[in-house]
Amino acid sequence: FGADDDADDGFSLDDASDGHADDGDGGWGKDGTSADHDHQARDASANLDGDGMIIAGRQRGVDVVRELRDICLEHETSQPVELLRIELNSFKFSQNATYADCCRGAILSVVDRVLADDPSPGPATLARLLRVHMEYWKALFGLICMGPEEEGAVIRALESAGTSGTGAASAALSAEPAFRFALQTLNDMDVVGDAAILSWAEERRGETDDDGPVGRLFRQKHTQDFLEWLEEDSDDDDDDDSSSGDGSDGSSDSDSD
Repeated sequence: FGADDDADDGFSLDDASDGHADDGDGGWGKDGTSADHDHQARDASANLDGDGMIIAGRQRGVDVVRELRDICLEHETSQPVELLRIELNSFKFSQNATYADCCRGAILSVVDRVLADDPSPGPATLARLLRVHMEYWKALFGLICMGPEEEGAVIRALESAGTSGTGAASAALSAEPAFRFALQTLNDMDVVGDAAILSWAEERRGETDDDGPVGRLFRQKHTQDFLEWLEEDSDDDDDDDSSSGDGSDGSSDSDSD
């Protein structure tokens, strides 16, 4: 599957047409900055541990994810991505942050860049612009996305941005099938893998209030269709692995004599 091919679930990004995710100013302020710039729903507990305490080594009052996102926004894409990785690492160590925090900040900066190009994109436009920007930024994720935890952080950052209820990012990502398009694009570009998406989906099925904003976003039909396709594809891969490992190559141990 992929953004450039017909998806096996019968839904192709190439065939998608845009509606308007938001009328008016698209959630942008008069100064051209995003009205949902702080992504409040996501950032509220960014510096707290599981017990609600400030994470050791982090400066009180510093929003780590926002700072990491701003570092990415200030980066000139004419410069090597390795320079940005060094800058992110430096800040990460200074605040005892994680690569997951870096991934959250980076993907939110990409969303902001998409919205700078079009403050109120329809789903197809959002997917197209996301792909355009990710042609540069996927190299950064290759350096800071160490595994499923970081890939999951990317998904949850998009989810939080799409469920904040205010601003351009929420309007754009919550307009079905934009969230599915975003997941599919990132998966197609090897930024987030099947396992990370399916792990996130399993978690959401077990704990999400269907009537809340996260539940409504997760339960969108196009997102569920995409998840079902991934699950079927994963099952097929498992079946192939089983058949290739069961010794059914036509040989028989009875021929040893």
